[in-house]
Amino acid sequence: MRDRIQLSIAVPHDLLVEAPDEASKARKIGYVARAAAIFRVGGVIIYYYGTPLREDIELMKALLEYAVTPPYLRKRAFKLDRNLKLAGLLQPLKIPSHVVPPEPRIGEIREGMVERWDGYYSLVYIGGGKYAKVPKPYPIGTRLLVRIEAPTGRPDTYRASVYRGPPPDYWGFGVEVRPLQSLTEGFDTVILTGREGRCVCDIKLKPGRRTLLVFGSPRKGVDEIYREAGISMPGELVNFIPGQGVETVRTEEAIFIVLAILNYITRCARSA
Repeated sequence: MRDRIQLSIAVPHDLLVEAPDEASKARKIGYVARAAAIFRVGGVIIYYYGTPLREDIELMKALLEYAVTPPYLRKRAFKLDRNLKLAGLLQPLKIPSHVVPPEPRIGEIREGMVERWDGYYSLVYIGGGKYAKVPKPYPIGTRLLVRIEAPTGRPDTYRASVYRGPPPDYWGFGVEVRPLQSLTEGFDTVILTGREGRCVCDIKLKPGRRTLLVFGSPRKGVDEIYREAGISMPGELVNFIPGQGVETVRTEEAIFIVLAILNYITRCARSA
């Protein structure tokens, strides 16, 4: 049941507003990325309202995209960027697309980046100094999923084809930026999280095919954000932490808690 759910999370543009320095901001973003990866989240949306904090939005987007990119592609995928100067503080995700063997295996699916052309063929860098040679000259810098098919006459190059199907395992999350007004477009189920909501113990959550979890900011709950924007809440407001023992729960903490509960509901509770 869980594998059929396409789960995304939404965090606000002012997620970092109370972080005291740039290192704290990077670590907070790292926690969001780790939570998303642990629970196989397919998308992380940064939503904005009121007066957007553009610098923080750019920082969050850059660091999240960096975190989810396979380590062997990062130097090729990202130019020098001040937003990435503390990327070394991000915790490794070690999702399947990041943990690859030194030598490509026949039949293996791997992500790569087009580095140059060889006649009609594209040479796709796939890590470890190795290349996949695929038909068609794709634009330089294009990221592709390739299937390794056979060795070639060169020890660093493998014959391969572009893989068109869904990734064979969890491949990480996409990153988007959306205004609050269009945050929930494309989702059939929206679950809002907040202390003022109904207790999770008292309702029966039914995640849909495409489910979005919306989290509030360090200073405003989801209900307050929607109320001040003059927009009706698009889903059920749920308190996932009844009886909490602290005054406030940080957003990055709430993400872990809510995803863990939803993981139990979708993987364990329905099979009991």
